[in-house]
Amino acid sequence: MSLELLRQGIGSRAAKAAGLVLAVCLAAAIAGAQVATRTHLSVAQVGQGATFTAKVADVAGNPASNGSVSFVTAKGSLGSAFVENGVATLTVEKLPQGTGSVTASYSGGESYGASATTAAATAAAAGLPDFALTATPSSVSVTPGEFANITVTVTPENGFTDMVTLSCSGQPTTTVKCVFSPTTLTPLTAAAVTSTLQIQTQGPSGTSAKAERSPSTVAFAFVLPGVLALAGLGALRKGSGIGVLRVLGLVALLGAGLGLGACSERYGYLNHPPSGNPGVVAGTYTITLSGYASINGTSVTGHSLNLTLTVK
Repeated sequence: MSLELLRQGIGSRAAKAAGLVLAVCLAAAIAGAQVATRTHLSVAQVGQGATFTAKVADVAGNPASNGSVSFVTAKGSLGSAFVENGVATLTVEKLPQGTGSVTASYSGGESYGASATTAAATAAAAGLPDFALTATPSSVSVTPGEFANITVTVTPENGFTDMVTLSCSGQPTTTVKCVFSPTTLTPLTAAAVTSTLQIQTQGPSGTSAKAERSPSTVAFAFVLPGVLALAGLGALRKGSGIGVLRVLGLVALLGAGLGLGACSERYGYLNHPPSGNPGVVAGTYTITLSGYASINGTSVTGHSLNLTLTVK
């Protein structure tokens, strides 16, 4: 092989390699340059409950710094937790009957790809009448002004047939609202019953626009009370001795005073309207979903799980 042919071969291979690198870079840019992640789940069971610890990191071992992990069983999600320094931890006081394993599902973040893993977890043996509380999904993301729907499931256990009342807490009460449909669930048979939880967020209202006022309208608002005032003064100053005129004059003066006061308040409101509501602040929030029931009218039992809300 001549030296010239060898040079051409090397140049061709170099061009192909450069093209391959360029294609890989373009694919990464199109995919949003998200880094692949791996999730590891460990389970520590105590009595009827368990503590789940999910560790999320990239392939190089660097911990993920954002996103959330949902802990899911065949019955539904047990709750979710935000990732902090590569770790998301969730403690549940009771595993649903029939649980054999739990999957930790990492949602991904701004620069991290999603990943999941499964670990064994076994529910305790059957006992007193009770219920299991699950939600799907347990992690939602919205922009201010949007809403998210979550299916809440109450699964009766050991002959449980009492009414369960649902509620939530921990959310910003002025800008985030929880609405259940329905608020109470009663499993009259062994089948599970569901409710829809709608998490509503408030968007920015903006500053109220000033109403347009024509000069004639403003002038009329101030001239009319002035005319009434002058008429009232004229009637009171007349020495005619007619009581009716004096009464009309007094009424005119009172009407002028009230008119000026009302116009002043209206003018002040139109020129200085209330400031706009900024809506819910972007960030991450943990909302606690709870269900309580009175068993046979003798004791109260309740279960809770954590929902994660991300406002972009």
